[in-house]
Amino acid sequence: MSYRGRFAPSPTGPLHAGSMLTAIASYLDAKSNQGAWLVRIEDLDPPRIQVGAELAILQALEAYGLEWDEPVVRQSERLAIYQELTDELVSNQSAYPCSCSRSQLKQRGALTYYDRHCLYRPPMDSEQTAIRVQGGTSQAFFDRIQGEQPAEDVGDFIIYRRDGLFAYQLAVVVDDHLQRINQIVRGKDLLCETAKQQLLMQQLSFSQVVSYAHLPLILAKDGQKLSKQTFAQPVATGKDNIRNSLISTLDKLGQKPPKELIYNDLDTIYQWAIERWDITKVPSDLSI
Repeated sequence: MSYRGRFAPSPTGPLHAGSMLTAIASYLDAKSNQGAWLVRIEDLDPPRIQVGAELAILQALEAYGLEWDEPVVRQSERLAIYQELTDELVSNQSAYPCSCSRSQLKQRGALTYYDRHCLYRPPMDSEQTAIRVQGGTSQAFFDRIQGEQPAEDVGDFIIYRRDGLFAYQLAVVVDDHLQRINQIVRGKDLLCETAKQQLLMQQLSFSQVVSYAHLPLILAKDGQKLSKQTFAQPVATGKDNIRNSLISTLDKLGQKPPKELIYNDLDTIYQWAIERWDITKVPSDLSI
């Protein structure tokens, strides 16, 4: 099967250095394998969406010379599909309604691992409920950057929230299936979510084989992950800034670009990077 990868930012703010590292790495991995690179906007959570962020993200990708191979897809366009598959999971008893509040979970000591209270004592039809998928034991897998990952015991997790929004776990699995994604290159902070997503793929009878590569995170001086929530600065999009940022990113990714490469245009830099891309040189972590 031909390579199909993606970059899937949330429009909660402009791209920062960490998200651009993911965009560049996923792009280079796709192009070095003569594959397709897609862009998907993960706009599931309207209260967190920032006006103008989607346009700013796409403009930043274009400024950095990153061209996607198919039309941009938005999760907000797929709500009917998410609903249909959620109903299917409930119908075949792979998922069930849950009315438990956070305070109730805390009181029962079930915040980190759900105790299946609502599976054994179903809520009344009049109650506002989330939908949980039944967990299980995931399969071990090999991550192309982080190495061997053991099987995990995964508890029941939410795919539809009590506030009426679909959860990330459901949307990302369905989206990757619909777009025939078979190579996922993303940040290491999502490595812990992979077991849930693999289980959900099984519950939905999605048969595609997916390979994973979880990138090291760029950390702030205090050791926290760069993010929009911690006010990470947007990537600079001036001509010289872009080249400097691109060379710096290649260096962080372990590709060891020569110093003189910075004097070339973006096309030449990408040609060099694509021809020499070696994911085995990407470090599992970045020092602060």
